[in-house]
Amino acid sequence: MPTYQLKIALRDTSPPIWRRVTLPADTSLGCLHDIVQACFGWDDSHLHSFAEPGSGRRFVDFDAPLDRDPSRDFDEESASVAELLPYVGGRLEYTYDFGDDWRHLITLEKTLPAATGDRRVHCTGGRRAMPYAEDTGGAWGLRAVLDAVADRTAPAPEPWTELVETLREEGFDPAAFDREALDLDLAEMNPRPSTATPAPRLAKAATGGRRCSCGEIHDDEDLDVEFVPVRPVSLAPLAELAAAARQVPLIASTLRLAHWCQGGRAVTSRGVLKPALGRLAVQELELWSQDDELSALAPAERDKRLARLRSSGDLPCLDSPWQLALYADLVEISASTARPGADLPATAGDEGVVEFWCQAIGDELDGLDDLETLGLPPVLLAALGMQSEDGDGLAATVLRALYEVPDGEWLGTELLVAALREGLPKQEARLVELLLLQILDQAAMVLAEYQAAEVEVGPETRRERDHILLDILGIKGTSEGSDGTPLPGNRLRLTPLGRHGLREYLLAEGVPAPLIGELADADAPTLLEALLDYDQDAARAEIAGWISYRGQGPAAVQLIDSCAGLEADAALRRLSAAPVLAELDEPRALTVLRKAAASQVPGCAQAAAITLASRGEIPEGHGPELQLWGLVDHLWGPLGVADEALAAFLDQEGDLVLALLEQAADDLWRCDHPATGAVLEAAGRHLRARDKALAKRLRKAATKVGSQRRR
Repeated sequence: MPTYQLKIALRDTSPPIWRRVTLPADTSLGCLHDIVQACFGWDDSHLHSFAEPGSGRRFVDFDAPLDRDPSRDFDEESASVAELLPYVGGRLEYTYDFGDDWRHLITLEKTLPAATGDRRVHCTGGRRAMPYAEDTGGAWGLRAVLDAVADRTAPAPEPWTELVETLREEGFDPAAFDREALDLDLAEMNPRPSTATPAPRLAKAATGGRRCSCGEIHDDEDLDVEFVPVRPVSLAPLAELAAAARQVPLIASTLRLAHWCQGGRAVTSRGVLKPALGRLAVQELELWSQDDELSALAPAERDKRLARLRSSGDLPCLDSPWQLALYADLVEISASTARPGADLPATAGDEGVVEFWCQAIGDELDGLDDLETLGLPPVLLAALGMQSEDGDGLAATVLRALYEVPDGEWLGTELLVAALREGLPKQEARLVELLLLQILDQAAMVLAEYQAAEVEVGPETRRERDHILLDILGIKGTSEGSDGTPLPGNRLRLTPLGRHGLREYLLAEGVPAPLIGELADADAPTLLEALLDYDQDAARAEIAGWISYRGQGPAAVQLIDSCAGLEADAALRRLSAAPVLAELDEPRALTVLRKAAASQVPGCAQAAAITLASRGEIPEGHGPELQLWGLVDHLWGPLGVADEALAAFLDQEGDLVLALLEQAADDLWRCDHPATGAVLEAAGRHLRARDKALAKRLRKAATKVGSQRRR
């Protein structure tokens, strides 16, 4: 069992408070609850839950007095960390105390080799100390407590007077995290595994439903989770991304300001630079260049304006980078003095700036789900049956659509709206359009500010949008904009930095976003499952890297081993393995294929023989029936996952499969594949509307299979 490295961050804290731990991947969520409690000093006196982003599933303590929703609540002891975090970058949210709502973001950073015989939990890093914070009111209360501790001259505020005075007496230092002490506490824990039998990873057909870990077959419509990952992409080198991030004005200003604090700068009780220092920072770092009003003034006039500055928090060109520096821990305040934080990228070439940029833009994008900040009219939300807090996932939907657009191409309103409102009644579609366009407009502003996307500003459509809304609601009749044509608007095109940032954002939302090349060291079953979601170009690049990483001989062995079995999941693997096996042409690989073809291992022998036959080499013991077996197997994988998946697969493969079925329809019943009857019957049913004659021949062949088996 591998070891997982997790980063556990307490959300809504500035500067951030986080811990890094390692634990066995099979650790139950119930045990992970105990670990989080120890990491942040909680005393387990309140209810808690784990939430899986994007799925709606919640994992809770079934022994706690909690009203549970059977449609979404699961026992935390029945699920392991590995099941909920199946890939690096995956995230999970843990909430403690439903009154104070302490939210923790748990991220899988690395998968490490298993430490033989060592199942202990370890703390390998962290940032900032955590005072005893039970019942302090949540993150905002914690902020008030820490501010009061830092400013020892101010009276301790209610209702935290006793806690603040205690921390002051103890000399509590919020910047002093004791990793060794936490590591000793965690080492005493027994990371128990989940109580459920580990379920295999879900097998997905190229175009249909999935076989769930419960054993049932579901269509995508039956599932709350959006399983289909986004298109695999390649990212620019990290050094190139770091150079681009440093060109973002807000990022550049924040870094310069943080470095400017070297040696210490005095701050006020509110945690901002004292006015004289604020004026000095604006002038020395030329922060005024980011303020349209100040940059338009002559130097003498600008100096006069700055001289009247009463608080450093009153000037956006100074306050915005200052607050960002504090939030990202690039500046730390202790004893009324600000100094560079430990997370500050040290040099001009430090690639850590990319992580800082991702954190900054991610927080901005999270705000797009707050419908109130979008300025949407209440009447629109009412028409959609939504409240201001109902925006979860809307931003991710728009940003995913942008991420899906190939490199160098634009996302316009027509492309966005056409896909998302398909199948909706006309009026509902128009309402959805208005909502999504508003989100796209706000996203464009954020992405442009962080140089994550190029934006072509479209024509002003506010008047047309208002007319459409009024028309739909019956408040004012008008024909303007009511013909169903998507309104024009902004067009966006991702930069390389933006593609990297959106990938991080989607991963945070629980959306798998694979990278081409990241499967190079994966085992063959993992590769084959992933390839079902790749387009042709991406698959070709991934296959080349996977084979190159291990060599053709070992690649052939691993692929053939993964082809064993006659169940539908194995057929799906063989379907995915075919283009990988086709790339093997070296002597060692061909020797492996010949030995496998001569074996009696079901699935392995046929996959190897079909690959050799495609190269013009018919292995001994295999004849014309091999083509029939391969055709049945080709259709069995999707059918075994979901009946609708076979229909979609037949539509996708088009004329090629139809031609093969036409040629072999009268002989397929002779095929010794155990799924022959099921495949013939299903194919005949789905092809009835397209080709009645062929469908009849297939159903007749299915009848012969049944008769033959009864003999």
